[in-house]
Amino acid sequence: MTANTDQTFFRAFTIVLGALFLITIAAIIGARLISGSGDSGEMRPEQLTRVQDRTEPAYAVNTDPNATSIAASGDDSGGEPMSGDEVYANVCSACHASGVAGAPKTSDTAEWKKRLDEQGKDTLYSRAINGYKGMPAKGGNPDLSEEEMHKAVDHILGEAGAT
Repeated sequence: MTANTDQTFFRAFTIVLGALFLITIAAIIGARLISGSGDSGEMRPEQLTRVQDRTEPAYAVNTDPNATSIAASGDDSGGEPMSGDEVYANVCSACHASGVAGAPKTSDTAEWKKRLDEQGKDTLYSRAINGYKGMPAKGGNPDLSEEEMHKAVDHILGEAGAT
């Protein structure tokens, strides 16, 4: 009886093992058909766009020396000091045009009148030259002269209508 039982067990075991093997092969073939593994492995355009959006850097470093021009008053060309408009355009507008990091916008007349009345022009000049809170000294351009910074402050006050 044990030989017959063993034979029955091995037959049933072989059938179950064969069925599991066939189910596995069918699952692999079905998965390949569903996933479209027949393509060349290239990403679809919408997938590529999503990957690029997710992996683009938060900022970029500009290494082109011709991309920006910040003139310095004591440069080798012997040029004249920049006007207030030039200093504003090259340095100050980066923050004061849009209000970055809490910088008062140039267009905010009330804010500039308030600052001028409460602090006076000398304090505004000093803060422009030495920096204040998040603003770096001379707007981040140490080559600017005090005269140029005075002109820039006067320009901003004039643009704001606070003079």
